[in-house]
Amino acid sequence: MKKIIYSSLLVFLVHCILTLNLCKGQTPPVISNLTYGNISQTGVTLFWSTDSPADSKIRWMAPDSNYQALIFTDSLYFSDQGTRHVIVIGQLQPAKIYKYQVFSHNAGGTSVDSGYFVTQSLSSGSVEVYFNHTVDTSVSIGENANGSQNFENLFDAQINNTTHSIDITMWEFQGVASVTQALINAKNRGVKIRFIYNQMTDTSQVDSLVAHGIPVLRRNYLTNFSMHDKFWIFDHRNNSNHDNKYLWTGSTNVSHAMLHQDRNNIIRIQDESLCAVYTREFEEMWGSHTDLPNVSRAKFGPEKVNNTPRIVNVAGTRMEVYFAPTDSISDTICSIIGSKIKKNIYFCMYKFELPPVEQALNLIYNGKHLSGVFDSSNSKLHNSAFPRMKGKPVPGAWDPPADVFIDTIPGLLHHKYFLLDADTSGGNKIIATGSYNWETPAETGNDENLLVIYDARVNNLYYQEFMARYRESGGVMVGIGFGAAYQKAPPGFSLEQNYPNPFDPVTNIKYAVTATSTFKIAVYDMMGREVKIVVNERLAPGTYQTSFDGTSFPGGFYFYKISEGDFSATRKMMLKK
Repeated sequence: MKKIIYSSLLVFLVHCILTLNLCKGQTPPVISNLTYGNISQTGVTLFWSTDSPADSKIRWMAPDSNYQALIFTDSLYFSDQGTRHVIVIGQLQPAKIYKYQVFSHNAGGTSVDSGYFVTQSLSSGSVEVYFNHTVDTSVSIGENANGSQNFENLFDAQINNTTHSIDITMWEFQGVASVTQALINAKNRGVKIRFIYNQMTDTSQVDSLVAHGIPVLRRNYLTNFSMHDKFWIFDHRNNSNHDNKYLWTGSTNVSHAMLHQDRNNIIRIQDESLCAVYTREFEEMWGSHTDLPNVSRAKFGPEKVNNTPRIVNVAGTRMEVYFAPTDSISDTICSIIGSKIKKNIYFCMYKFELPPVEQALNLIYNGKHLSGVFDSSNSKLHNSAFPRMKGKPVPGAWDPPADVFIDTIPGLLHHKYFLLDADTSGGNKIIATGSYNWETPAETGNDENLLVIYDARVNNLYYQEFMARYRESGGVMVGIGFGAAYQKAPPGFSLEQNYPNPFDPVTNIKYAVTATSTFKIAVYDMMGREVKIVVNERLAPGTYQTSFDGTSFPGGFYFYKISEGDFSATRKMMLKK
């Protein structure tokens, strides 16, 4: 009875204090922009903002699973009042996921926000990328991409080398007996396997796994949406060795067509922290952190909550991990497009009918280069972005049209990747891949995954794949001089951006040369056809200016290219009529 009285009295006093503060015009600070960085194996820095001066407090713990009670035992407090809050946490454990809460208090009250972070692992962080079709090594920056790979053999080899555990999420699993047998063999030698499958009818391969004692959980929630994840986690559970824990993701399902015919990619990363993050997502759908699923606690689609870290330090490389539908992947992609692109964005996309992403691309189109390849079957579906971006006579057609094409060879273009600034000397060099198509169900109900990598090497490996798909589909403008060729320019050479730009009908082109030689400047249309030669003469070192008159040409994007011997450089301009 006394406890009830004391509790009621406490509630009454808190209410009185809040009411008094509100009457004085004081309100609690509003917390925003909560994030973390400076991730190391033993520490991390938390950042957040408040709309009014307040103090800073944080508390944290390392829960072993999604289902552990939150009991915070560690905290830091700083009484200084400010609006930018920075707290450095140390003495943490490598490759651990931590739950944290931040508090800011002033005379108006206390506000709270929370999230998760993961520390850097002791793993090598090695990244390997595989493509099951050709690649174009002419755009390689030193390492040729692994093209024309036998994906079936890759899966078999990885499974055969696994000693502790395999967690699998897969939309499709059928018709590949060797992968099925490799999993059964792994189970028989003691490997703990957990499999989450889409709600489709079980295939004979799935039935075979179940018959051999491998637990399989199917998504049976909101079956108009899909468990569309595609990731494998090897040797993360029951294993203390940080050097053999691998994450596999990319666009690939397990079927004969997917592994051998359709255009797909696999990315293989050796990192314990990344495995820990994906395992948390897996176990939310599994409903358990044990070997067997808990169906009553399993969550899919909109049932899930945001309970995974997003930023991972993989041996010094920044990676970001997003899961749909909880993590607003569409907003993330739009933010990357709007704020990270320096020069260009390229994509290969199985399905593209997501209006916010199309709008974000359209907004940057006036000043940045954009090229893409669509799967032929899905480019014809209702609301596909392809006819609009290609400038077809449909509502919302882009004017001028974009440099986009339809894949032309048999099978599916099943990729779901985009890359930024692939053929520039600078830029952010971002690549994003995973199961996430640019379509509305991927944002509203499907279970999806997206991995964003900030790394020039991985970016270039995907660029080699993109160039093969782009060129075989009819693309010609990418790679005519923006990248490596421009970097070979002699010191002092410059090809400046035309001015004005956009222009109607005349624009000026300024350039500088440092050696006596014959230089050519030509203008090309979006199909790569030479439409005008504006300079073709022997020049002495110096600064020059020429002009291009577009009176007799249709409005749209054009390129102007200067060349001399093996050297060339290109820029883009827009004739606006």
